[in-house]
Amino acid sequence: MIRLFLLLLFSAIVSVAQAQYPTAEHYSQLKPHPRLILRSDDVARLKQAVDTSPQMARLDNYILTRADKEIEKPVVVYKKQGKRLLSVSRQVLERVLLWSYAYLVTDDVSYAQRAEKEMLASAAFENWNPSHFLDVAEMTTALALGYDWLYDVLSEQAREVIAQAILQKGILGAENERQMWFYKSNHNWNQVCNCGMALGALAIAEREPELAAKMVEKSLLSNGGVMKTYAPDGVYYEGSGYWSYGTWFEVVMIEALRSALGHSFDLEKSEGFLQSADFVNFMTAPSGRTFNYSDCGSSIKKSQNPLLGWFAAERGDMGCIYDDFRSLESGEIRIEERRMLPIGMFFLSRCNLSAIEPPSSKIYVGQGEQPIYIYRGGWETKNDTYLATKGGSASLNHGHMDAGSFVYEKDGVRWSIDLGMQNYYSLESKGVKLWDRKQNSQRWDVYRLSAEPHSTLTIKGEKHIVEACVTMVNTFESERKWGVTYDMTELFEPLTKSERTFVMDVNENLTVIDNVISSKPCTIRWTMCTNATAKIVGKNKILLEQAGKRMLLRANSSRHIVPFILSNDPPHSYDAPNPNSCRVGFDVSVRKKVKLFVQLAPVR
Repeated sequence: MIRLFLLLLFSAIVSVAQAQYPTAEHYSQLKPHPRLILRSDDVARLKQAVDTSPQMARLDNYILTRADKEIEKPVVVYKKQGKRLLSVSRQVLERVLLWSYAYLVTDDVSYAQRAEKEMLASAAFENWNPSHFLDVAEMTTALALGYDWLYDVLSEQAREVIAQAILQKGILGAENERQMWFYKSNHNWNQVCNCGMALGALAIAEREPELAAKMVEKSLLSNGGVMKTYAPDGVYYEGSGYWSYGTWFEVVMIEALRSALGHSFDLEKSEGFLQSADFVNFMTAPSGRTFNYSDCGSSIKKSQNPLLGWFAAERGDMGCIYDDFRSLESGEIRIEERRMLPIGMFFLSRCNLSAIEPPSSKIYVGQGEQPIYIYRGGWETKNDTYLATKGGSASLNHGHMDAGSFVYEKDGVRWSIDLGMQNYYSLESKGVKLWDRKQNSQRWDVYRLSAEPHSTLTIKGEKHIVEACVTMVNTFESERKWGVTYDMTELFEPLTKSERTFVMDVNENLTVIDNVISSKPCTIRWTMCTNATAKIVGKNKILLEQAGKRMLLRANSSRHIVPFILSNDPPHSYDAPNPNSCRVGFDVSVRKKVKLFVQLAPVR
């Protein structure tokens, strides 16, 4: 039987000549169950980490408490929200991982039995909603991990039913031409869907050897495209929230390949991939809020991401988890991609938890399709200064018209904000054509996605050009000032030059300089979105007040300046409300050229 198995595997992949793809030798070493992610000493190491680290003990207790709360609830039912079954798939994944983890660390078989019921219930669904293939991918991931981690305690009948569901409702769905477009995508869909199909294939490889080899090969061939988007410095152009989503599944696939076949096929060596941990760490400000550009949620509290444990162990750099572990000393537990936490516990347990130190750098510079420059004054207090800026293009997946925008924190207050995303279903359910990114698409009429409320430059009354790309021209650093310059010219049809420079001085006060040349007269609008209370206090001054602190915006230019304070009340019935926020800024007329300086300085 083993010889036949190896023969089938070899024939399925005989055309693969490159060393970075699986060979028959890799499959000859296919591990027994559990073969996905878990290493032979992971459970023992995890228990030791829980015994010696207060933070790990808190997380372990959090998981087991959640496992106990969920165990008495009824099994999932098939219920779509709009076009998605995704919330159900995610619930199954979270529950299966909770109960599988609880069984592994306690040996209490009741957890495994409850996970079996959950998997059988979802296996009985008529389908896993292949028209929105993320739903299929996450459900396949859930059943593959549960089938593998609990293999020895599942009943023989349950194994058969779950394996058939993985095959019929999961893997074979990716063979449908209407669903397989994700293979050519270069964003989170590629990572999530390829992970689901690879895990499903590896979980049942002894049952379907030819198909398993074929699916793993396809996933590896396809995955290279999205991995190139991390280059050169680790920026994930869809933002930190989608970094968590896509990169979680990427790492799960890498670890499953390592544990099952003994090789990652060098996915983690893709340019910029390991550096992306720096990107996501810098995306969280001292306040705990994120730089929420594009379709990122507007979190207002610090959250933890156990995926950083994998990067810390991989890089041998415990600075990757410093900010998270410091917040776990007494702060609230708020987990990014919470359903993945049980996997993250094994990643964290592989770290040297006695050698955690703060990151060595205060500045992050990331080039690529969505260039990012971030300054963070320190890693110790909520009062550290924070400046995050971006270039990029609205045409990118999940993009907004936010090129040239920035967020700014000083003295523990976020003065310049981004309103963030609006829930997709709230727009889709009202007929908004959200996913059309053409210039005149209704997408750009959605208030939060348009240029209007972002802290950037616009030509008054006009949209940014969707296909335009704002690039990083240079960065600079000296003892008295540091910052970045972006070329924003492509955003504006009448402008022949538009450069935006962010300058931080020795006191960490910010000046934004816009240098503009126009081919015809126009009015440029300098906008900053804020939660502060605003008051015009002069022909070129706006005073902001928030949380007992005050900030003065002072504009200077050779041209006439008109300060303004505008509401963020949305213009359409389908727009989300934006309470406790407004837009402040300055309108400046341009005949041929103008240079506008706006300084933000605290008022003591």
